[in-house]
Amino acid sequence: MSTHPYLPRNMVTPPALPHTPPAPSRPHSALLINPFYPKDPHASFGKHVLTPTLALTSFAATTPTQWDVAYWDENLLDGPPPADPTPEVVGITVHLTFARRAFELAGWFRARGSKVVLGGLHVLSCPDECAPHADAIALGDGVQLWPRILRDVEAGRLQSRYAADYENNYRDDPPPRRSLVPRRSFLTTTSLIATRGCHNRCGFCYLATDGLRMPYRMRDPAQIAAEFAADGQPYAVFIDNNLGSNRDYLRRLCEALRPLDRIWSAAVTIDVTDDPSRVPWRSPAALASSSASNPLPMRTLPTPARRPRRPLTTPAASASFTTTASRSTALSSSASITTAPTYSPAPPNGSRPTVSNAPPSTY
Repeated sequence: MSTHPYLPRNMVTPPALPHTPPAPSRPHSALLINPFYPKDPHASFGKHVLTPTLALTSFAATTPTQWDVAYWDENLLDGPPPADPTPEVVGITVHLTFARRAFELAGWFRARGSKVVLGGLHVLSCPDECAPHADAIALGDGVQLWPRILRDVEAGRLQSRYAADYENNYRDDPPPRRSLVPRRSFLTTTSLIATRGCHNRCGFCYLATDGLRMPYRMRDPAQIAAEFAADGQPYAVFIDNNLGSNRDYLRRLCEALRPLDRIWSAAVTIDVTDDPSRVPWRSPAALASSSASNPLPMRTLPTPARRPRRPLTTPAASASFTTTASRSTALSSSASITTAPTYSPAPPNGSRPTVSNAPPSTY
């Protein structure tokens, strides 16, 4: 039973892997897997269905044409990964959160005859721990490594270790292969990444991982707008580490997205508001998150329209949009980004609160 009566068992326990004889192997077939991890109702509970990971779909976009590739996310609760027919190659992304599950899947597929490739942050930081569980490990940029690995499998010369840096021209990377993703399983399949890396090196961020050197790279704003428009969905999620790391770029990106008139989310650091004149969103409909783990929706509107004020119906109301910073010690304050008036809390006697048009404070 789950420790929480309202939390189904299949959200805390990975699906059982069947003990059945291996099915025949299918040549030139690859399966990319995002392993299961237990859901915590006190953390980012619904994050697994917000938008798909870009890592695996980005690798899939570089798959040679003679290969068939499939995508499986165990967190969508559709059971264990498909294994009939047995894929020739299985690629598994590994993070510390679900490393044990990734190793379990790797062992199960290897026993069935598949060649297993492990990649991801945990592989990069702990390669010696991960290597015994795989036929090959990928260290670094998988977009560069995935096609090379498949070519070596074809030639019968698969190496035990592949490595690539992140010094390539990021603009040349193909868009993710979103057609592999079950669209109905996510709030949106339009997960976007405009920049890679960050100018900061915060201790709590994965960019501080030992052995990881990820220089800051940007894609053309027009590329991002075209991807957003092509997926045909009204909402997108930017998974950039810090979309506001380069504020001039952020302004150009917002201008490119403005004609789409669609909603999008992103994570930025709180210092993006240091110079209000450079903040590219100036509308009550636009929000920025100061927490890298809790991005809030934004919208770049053609004209910032102010709504008429309404009478307060409750003693304590607020017309401002407030974003709470990360619980990390590096971000322990809250910030408010708004052009609407703010209201002070109701006084004890129940009289109307005072109204101030002064900008909200940043602590």
